[in-house]
Amino acid sequence: MNYQNQRTKYCKFMFNLVLRGSKFLMKHMWLYYLLSYTWGIIMTLIGWIVLGFIRLFLYKKVVEWGKFGPCHYAMLFDYWGGLELGTNFLVADKMGKDWTLHTKQHETGHTFQNALLGPLAIFLIFIPSAIRYWLTTFGKIDSPYDLIWFEGSASTIGEEYYNNYLM
Repeated sequence: MNYQNQRTKYCKFMFNLVLRGSKFLMKHMWLYYLLSYTWGIIMTLIGWIVLGFIRLFLYKKVVEWGKFGPCHYAMLFDYWGGLELGTNFLVADKMGKDWTLHTKQHETGHTFQNALLGPLAIFLIFIPSAIRYWLTTFGKIDSPYDLIWFEGSASTIGEEYYNNYLM
């Protein structure tokens, strides 16, 4: 669904900025990796540490390990959502095929945001995204999840990457 006409000027600007930048990175994946491992190294490094910890200590809880486009992921635990960590992400199990595919796409979109915004993504996207997730989960926010620019652009970017490069 297109929420662009309901966003503020700032949100429209940020949505379009990361969408255009991500489309460029999709065509130049070498730059995606370069940015992810330089400018976006904080979250990428955290992601590799978390995946290493999971592989060492929680490997029995992991339902599926895999690669989704440029990202590595682990599927574990039930009914909680997804979490982007640089070029890696975690995704919940037992949520249904459509939900799981959408979440993989969405978290992949966040990896492109990380490559583009680097350490700024922590404050512009990841912390607000975590807060929004919890507020939505506990019923404090009832607006559509993708209405806010960083969630909507992550979904759009991930769907575009999947449809144009993985299908």
